[in-house]
Amino acid sequence: MSKFASFAEYPARSLVGAEAALLTAWVSLERYHESLVLVGGLAVKYVIQPGPNSQPGAITMDVDLGVALAVEGGQYGSIADDLAGQGFKRNEQGRYVRQFEAMPVFIDFLTEHPTANEGTAIVDGVPAGVFPGIGRALATKRKVSIEGHDLFGVQQRVQVPVSGIGPLLVLKLNAFAGRQQPKDAYDVLLLVTRYVDGFDAAVAEFRVEATAANPGYARAAATLRQHFTEAGQSGPVRCAAFAFGHQPPGAEERDRQRQIIQQMVTVGRTLLAE
Repeated sequence: MSKFASFAEYPARSLVGAEAALLTAWVSLERYHESLVLVGGLAVKYVIQPGPNSQPGAITMDVDLGVALAVEGGQYGSIADDLAGQGFKRNEQGRYVRQFEAMPVFIDFLTEHPTANEGTAIVDGVPAGVFPGIGRALATKRKVSIEGHDLFGVQQRVQVPVSGIGPLLVLKLNAFAGRQQPKDAYDVLLLVTRYVDGFDAAVAEFRVEATAANPGYARAAATLRQHFTEAGQSGPVRCAAFAFGHQPPGAEERDRQRQIIQQMVTVGRTLLAE
């Protein structure tokens, strides 16, 4: 399992493990670097600023890599071969997994398909979930310097392309639409309220996707309207539950949850310009 209902349920070093998995994979995939982009929960870490100590930050056990549909390694092997050479095993769900300390860490691939909005495509030997909007994530990527230890314990310093904030929000909202996971809602809140370039920039870049031929934007906007514009809707409620739902009920905890709910509603309405 790599998704939990609240921040507190994640193992303490989840984020360190996910980053170690990324560093391990990235140094072995050099010939694919131009066709890959980091999305998902780990990408959130690299595009937000620190927040108040009372509120959780980014967390994940997964590495989500967007990949161009037509990529192939040719005579030098495949992505699947390279990951196997680094000790990753493909499980029954098609995810690549390796152990980090006492917990598993995962690598998943996402791609965009010209005629499908869901399902799985095989890209250079690896199963990739079909997610509209990966093309825009690739088109807007910006490089981030990441330094840390890989899964072998070796210190690495690499430049990894991370999705632009607009496409990343589209992907996160559409992930929420499909499964209504509390963590996806909380990631949306973090992306907008703590974006490194500021709240207004995050909103502006999301709105660009409306006219940028992003095939995932219409569903993302519909998800905002249906789930993120009122305090009693699923997005704000689940967002607050992820941040503070583990705490015993009390006046202070209820107040924190109300604040998160209102923040999420403000974000939802602002993204929609409503």
